[in-house]
Amino acid sequence: MKTYLVGGAIRDKLLGIEPKEKDWVVVGSNQKELLALGYKQVGKQFPVFLHPETSEEYALARLEKKISSGHKGFEFIANEKVSLEEDLLRRDLTINAIAQDKKGKLIDPYNGITDIENRIIRHVSEAFSEDPLRVLRVARFYSKLKKYDFNIHDSTIEIMKKIVNSKEIETLSKERLWNEISEAFNTQNPWMFFEVLIKTDFAENYCPEIINNDNLKEKILFFSQKSVEKNIFLSISGLSINFIEFFGFPKKILDLYFLFNEFSIKFISLKIESKEIVNFLNQLDAFRRPERLQVFLKQINYFLEFHNQKDEERISIFEEIGELISEKIDYGDLKKLNVEEIKSRVETIHIKLISSILNKEK
Repeated sequence: MKTYLVGGAIRDKLLGIEPKEKDWVVVGSNQKELLALGYKQVGKQFPVFLHPETSEEYALARLEKKISSGHKGFEFIANEKVSLEEDLLRRDLTINAIAQDKKGKLIDPYNGITDIENRIIRHVSEAFSEDPLRVLRVARFYSKLKKYDFNIHDSTIEIMKKIVNSKEIETLSKERLWNEISEAFNTQNPWMFFEVLIKTDFAENYCPEIINNDNLKEKILFFSQKSVEKNIFLSISGLSINFIEFFGFPKKILDLYFLFNEFSIKFISLKIESKEIVNFLNQLDAFRRPERLQVFLKQINYFLEFHNQKDEERISIFEEIGELISEKIDYGDLKKLNVEEIKSRVETIHIKLISSILNKEK
């Protein structure tokens, strides 16, 4: 039984990046032996185990056989006869197909080190085309590695086009699609993800609205230079609802997306009068959920900054309102009032609060 450090940890180390996690491959062993040594298996079919002390992932060296369409359409062959070279051959990219033994020696049968030195993202073998998720994975890696001047090899672009045109992309779950684009937006260059979608015909088939969309490109490039929270970034970048639904964006981002799209124009054109502001805040549900106003103000600030506009007075007023309504508002004793009387009192108090802020601003 031999263990080797593999994949991203080796790649990152060679690039001078501190690896976030370590993955290991085990050669010359089997499930029974690893379980006897105290390793804990992850899943019933997938031959991955957690180390009893470090909890790092150790995978049995394996072969993969395509038996049906889609990302999950594989049969795994994992036993003590599978060699390290065979295991590395079924990986996606040469730069991820490098191993290191316990003495620090690198095993690089597919020239991943050379591709790292030459800043090339290249598939390991024709088996790359068997997994449609790899189109999105390469797009994500391109986003991550572009700052190190990596480019995707032409042959890999061509094989990605074949995958897209095979329509196997449609077998991927929204969870898988979301995970890849979410990781891309954790990088400094998320627009590179979109570039790959366009180059590989993915956009033409599934999201044509991003092609030649200069406004979308400018927004993503602009916001990627700012310290914008990812969820807010995605909600204001100008992506279409079709794109968001296709990639399975989670509900929390959908809520932010609709919040911004429904209220941004209303906010910009809103008359700075007590009654109008109260109506706007009611529509925003800000009195009951003041955090919605706080998030919306972040969104609108970034929006105005992108458009090189300033509305400091309006923003200042709403920031002060946000602070005020975050505290408990005293409505007095409402127990003896009917519904209409409660509504009237609450509205009167809200208008007085907003009026006091507006008078102070004057």
